[in-house]
Amino acid sequence: MPRLSYVLVDVFTRRRFGGNPLAVFPEAHGYDETLLQPIARELNLSETTFVQQPTRSDCDFRVRILTPKAEIPMAGHPTVGTAFVLDAGERVVFEEGIGPIPVERAKTPEGAPMWVMTQPPPRFGGRLQDRTAVAAAVGIRPQELSTTLPIEIVATGLPFVMVPVKALDSLGRARQRADLWEVLVADAPGLCPYLFVQTGASTVRTRMFGAGHGIVEDPATGSAAGPLAAYLVDHGVIPPSGGRTPVRVEQGFEMGRPSVIHAEVVGGPGAISGVRVGGECVTVGGGYFDV
Repeated sequence: MPRLSYVLVDVFTRRRFGGNPLAVFPEAHGYDETLLQPIARELNLSETTFVQQPTRSDCDFRVRILTPKAEIPMAGHPTVGTAFVLDAGERVVFEEGIGPIPVERAKTPEGAPMWVMTQPPPRFGGRLQDRTAVAAAVGIRPQELSTTLPIEIVATGLPFVMVPVKALDSLGRARQRADLWEVLVADAPGLCPYLFVQTGASTVRTRMFGAGHGIVEDPATGSAAGPLAAYLVDHGVIPPSGGRTPVRVEQGFEMGRPSVIHAEVVGGPGAISGVRVGGECVTVGGGYFDV
């Protein structure tokens, strides 16, 4: 009976039992493809990764990323956490569903080691105009939403709806009404809200609800933090700083799993050419499946 081993890590944190947990299967080449989704569903984490041999000559590894419900083309904490587990040099290029994703070893502003992924340039999509409906779908009152910023779809891979909230108290009381949210995004199933409050000059507190992906709430979402950082710079909330603007994204505090995501936006409003997202990781344990 084959034994399939995995490593469990917490991503975007330096402390065990914080951040976003991730299971990484570092030697998944040759796995029975029909097992990937049942394994991800059994672990029931926001994502699980399976590392395989690349199909492209410009990539070092192929990384398959699965939620409990489906495979997705790219995600932040699975990319960063997989690079940490593999520890394959100073720079590695992953083949993901959207193409090559470079990941590099770096340091946080405090000097701690971290891994940083380069995300594709941001794509700014449509805007949700019905603020009353959006507020109801995330469990707060319309007047608790910012009136100076748009509710806008932004993507550097997966798209997210950026929902600007005025105060931390409102953010803390937010709850996704999956039924109401599904009506709002009926033309884009799986589109998730990313709520945020600016708490400092270059710091935001966020929450991400992902009922459409089988995730009630995500403690750290790198694939949403990158688009949010681009949104904040593009709308002048955080002024550009020397061509590379740092943004600190805090998430998971309401869940008891505090996370810190370090984002960096290259360029300024109307001319953003790149986004980088990274953070610290810590090994928690591991296990195996007998199949």
